[in-house]
Amino acid sequence: MKISLRKQIILSFSTVFILLIVIFGGLILNYNISNYQKQSYDYVQKIVKANISLSDNYLEQLINVSKIVANDSDILKAVTYRNSVEEVDYSVELFNQRNVAAKIKQLDVLNDITNALIIGNDDEYLYYYGTSPVRGYNFGTQEWFTNANLMGNKYFRFTNFHPTDYLLNDKNKQTVSVIVPILNSNQYSISKPAYLMCDFNLDPIMVDSSGKGNSQIAIFDGINPVYFSNKSWLSDSQKLEISHSLTKDQKSFIISKTKDNPVSYLVVNETSKVSGWSILGIMPLTEIEQMRSTNTTFVIVMIVIACILVVFLSGWISRSILVPMNGLIKKFNEIAAGRRDVSFKETRSIEINSIAITADNMLNNINRLTDEIIEEQKRLATAQFKVLQHQINPHFLNNVLQSIKAMAICGDVESVSRAVTLLGKILSYSVYNPYEQVGLKEELSYTESYILLQNIRFNNLITYTIDCDDNLQYFSVPKLMIQPLVENAIEHGFQTHQEGHITIVVEDAGHEIYIAVTNNGLIVDTAEMNRINQMLHSQDTYKQNQSIGLLNLNQRLKSCFGSEAGLQIFSREGMNTSIIITIPK
Repeated sequence: MKISLRKQIILSFSTVFILLIVIFGGLILNYNISNYQKQSYDYVQKIVKANISLSDNYLEQLINVSKIVANDSDILKAVTYRNSVEEVDYSVELFNQRNVAAKIKQLDVLNDITNALIIGNDDEYLYYYGTSPVRGYNFGTQEWFTNANLMGNKYFRFTNFHPTDYLLNDKNKQTVSVIVPILNSNQYSISKPAYLMCDFNLDPIMVDSSGKGNSQIAIFDGINPVYFSNKSWLSDSQKLEISHSLTKDQKSFIISKTKDNPVSYLVVNETSKVSGWSILGIMPLTEIEQMRSTNTTFVIVMIVIACILVVFLSGWISRSILVPMNGLIKKFNEIAAGRRDVSFKETRSIEINSIAITADNMLNNINRLTDEIIEEQKRLATAQFKVLQHQINPHFLNNVLQSIKAMAICGDVESVSRAVTLLGKILSYSVYNPYEQVGLKEELSYTESYILLQNIRFNNLITYTIDCDDNLQYFSVPKLMIQPLVENAIEHGFQTHQEGHITIVVEDAGHEIYIAVTNNGLIVDTAEMNRINQMLHSQDTYKQNQSIGLLNLNQRLKSCFGSEAGLQIFSREGMNTSIIITIPK
């Protein structure tokens, strides 16, 4: 469907500028959201690092105090005694209990230790501090205890969240513990060590120190949660998503919304150097989503307004361009109607003025081109007339008729019949449709008839050979292309000879076809040969009065096959004279 140039300009301008506006608006929107999201990330990361610093200081104090208690000589003595005897002496044990109680009270310096137990090498508690434990509770069967035993620093280990079912009164609680081995340096035998296990509370130190209350802290041991605030906003599926993201070692990621919790969260992950835990800062993205919605609405409104302005400006610009263009179109229509006195008014547009000047030049060139076309038509008519002139040489026809008359007087009826038959073939071939193209086989057959008819005059003293590649017999060439060259050889090459030989060879040279007409008659003078070749190569056929047959044939070949086609003469003393026709495939 065709549309006007005005509509094309409006459509093109509007499309390009609207796309630019949309892209620019999208970039601004994306930049604002990314910038706000980066600020949120920096804010959460700052909180996480503050909590890591606070928790690491606390954990270092906890580890140091636990090591002091675990390495105390009275505790080592009491633990070694319990682990080495089967029957306990209660007087010794009572003394040890008083010493252990006095030493273990050093843990009071840390207010957040809720319980402490000394666990023997049989995985049952020996002594405790705080809430009474369950008698006979086997810690070695608890996965949280054995996993803590196998991981971390060999001098201390942290557990993840675990139940306190080993306590009589706090069975339903969850806690985190640090486990410190009690090693007797004087004991040389390799035996299972005892442990000091301290339960402690992370709530007082895992807080949002900014005071804004819009983020929370969580602790993971790599995959599993160690600590979550009791006021955690996340659903169970979102917590599982956090565990899955932590396996990919991501430093920050987004937790998507769920059916249970229609809020997405930004999570920032840092690792504690003391405990090895992943400290996570979790911040809801409600503000970012609200800002995205607000910015999106604002950008869309601005884009709509800008698009309306673009369409309006495109219409105004197109009108300012097309008014002078329409004036030009009107003038061109007058020229198309035949007027030659059209004038163009000067405008403020350099381009329009340039078109007007071009149109003036066009009008001036029309008459010149018309004259040239008429002249070319005259020249073409002249060329066609020349072709007709050279279809049959009058002297040749007169000679043939005189020969037939002589044969008739002598009563040589068979020769007369043969001569008339050959002459009929030649007249039929040369007169009817002289401008059409024929196959090489047909053209060579005509040329052979011409040679045979000439032999009537020369008493069969002209011998000939014709050799043509089989694959070229049906290659189309102009009529009367080879016969003029044979005629030229007979008239000029054999004018002082009693006999002669003509060779016609047609060869396929790949990209070109060569047709050579060679005679063993007179040699063409070198200067004359060069003159003719120069004319064939560069000069116009219509301006020559000499060698008109060769020049006319040369022009016909170039008209049919292009500038690379044509004739060339080769002649040298002691050699034959050849005229080569070159036809590019």
